[in-house]
Amino acid sequence: MASGFLTLISFFTRIPVGRKITYDENNFKRALSLYSLMGAVIGILLVAVYFLFGRTYIAFLRGLVLTIGYVAITGGIHLDGAADTSDGLFSGRTGERVFEIMSDSHIGAFGVICLIVILLSQFVLFSFADMFTCFLMPVVGRACLAVSCLGKKYAKKTKGMGTTFIESMDMKTVAVNLIFLAIFVVITPYRMIFAVSCFATIAATLFTAGWIEDKIGGMTGDTCGFIIETSQIIFMILVLFLKG
Repeated sequence: MASGFLTLISFFTRIPVGRKITYDENNFKRALSLYSLMGAVIGILLVAVYFLFGRTYIAFLRGLVLTIGYVAITGGIHLDGAADTSDGLFSGRTGERVFEIMSDSHIGAFGVICLIVILLSQFVLFSFADMFTCFLMPVVGRACLAVSCLGKKYAKKTKGMGTTFIESMDMKTVAVNLIFLAIFVVITPYRMIFAVSCFATIAATLFTAGWIEDKIGGMTGDTCGFIIETSQIIFMILVLFLKG
């Protein structure tokens, strides 16, 4: 389990783990129950950034540094997936042509728009978010992805790590990820606001995942990135709205 958790951190972030990690499918599958916990590791680093700039009177400076920090921590891996997903799903094409567009190394107009919207949203939302929201944001994003993959199949014909991730999300794995999320919500001072925001975000994520499944017949690694980035933005918007 520990080796699998380090694999998650190694493959889905740029956090140095101190040793060379080799991919083992069985360890990777077992560690998927800790996917939300990996989000907490990212959240702790974001809180550290928040404390460094939390006393500044220039809110947008804090928002900019947190946005850059998040991209640096994750390596932009989910941003890339979100852009590719937008290019494919909003292209108006169907069938295998959608996957060809998503696999193209060149970014299209919809991908550019998607990146602008995501980064601008993060910049603004981080500028007004408290440290608890910064901590929970990546946890919520990864819990939402776990839920969205439940019962889904890998949409592409070619198999890879995305196949293992998506098709290994069973009820037990999802439940453990949601338990981690619930624990982190309960220990915050705004537990009711966070609980409502999490519930609404998960509902929105299920709707999005269903729409993606209707379009391409399942999920892919790229759509996973799209789910994470959009769910995190939805969560932060809801928190700020409920806090008034």
